[in-house]
Amino acid sequence: MVGPIQLITDLVRYRELLYSLTVKELKVRYKNAVLGFLWAILTPLLMMVVLTVVFRYIGPRGFTAGIEHPFSIFLLCALIPWTFFAHSLSSCTGVLIGNADLIKKVYFPREVIPASTVLAAFINYLLSLIVLFAFLIGFRQWPTLWVLALPLIVLVQAIFVLGICLMVSSLNAFYRDVAYIAETSLMVWFYATPIFYPHTMVAENTGSLFFRLYMLNPMAAIVISMRNVLLDGRCPDILVILPAVLISIAFFVAGAIIFRKQEPLLADHL
Repeated sequence: MVGPIQLITDLVRYRELLYSLTVKELKVRYKNAVLGFLWAILTPLLMMVVLTVVFRYIGPRGFTAGIEHPFSIFLLCALIPWTFFAHSLSSCTGVLIGNADLIKKVYFPREVIPASTVLAAFINYLLSLIVLFAFLIGFRQWPTLWVLALPLIVLVQAIFVLGICLMVSSLNAFYRDVAYIAETSLMVWFYATPIFYPHTMVAENTGSLFFRLYMLNPMAAIVISMRNVLLDGRCPDILVILPAVLISIAFFVAGAIIFRKQEPLLADHL
């Protein structure tokens, strides 16, 4: 556990550098974009519109029959956390390579670089959640006291995302195939997460063993838990969220250890 503890300590110690790189990441991402930060909100909204049209009006009738809530809100509760995950992973894949000159010039804990990318995506995530609440109120989906569990769900996802981004960014610096694997995995991962379908559909159409394996996907647990607290107004299912907590911590520990192991070799290799 030395690696993860040291990583957290370094992030706290170099918090000013983390802040500066996060601001730089946000500025570069929306440089020359007329709508600027609005794209952080528009991306999941546009996906919501497209998927709603496809599965509500073009796709097979009855596909959304088992969904008790407005389909648009059902989608948005999944698309917003998914966008945070997908953008973080795709951005972090080549982030060390993109900052090779900085890494070679001066020493600082290298994990600050992928952490700043994740933090920038996380800020966009929080902005999108504000829009989600506006949509919930607009559709008369009034939050209950269980909405207080939302920060815990968001924290679990942030730990998972940071862990996998540390892992992927460090490995891709040495093995460029990782970028292609990550890109392909995101496409598969999208369909393996109950974004445009309820997870009960998987339980009904597959065996119990397959469903248990399916639920090992932390993103599935995050999406289900968010719908529990925001749409159903109830406590997240402990049998769903607890494995996600453990897997997220495992990814963070593994990501920190792998990153720490590769860090001394980064400057020479890049």
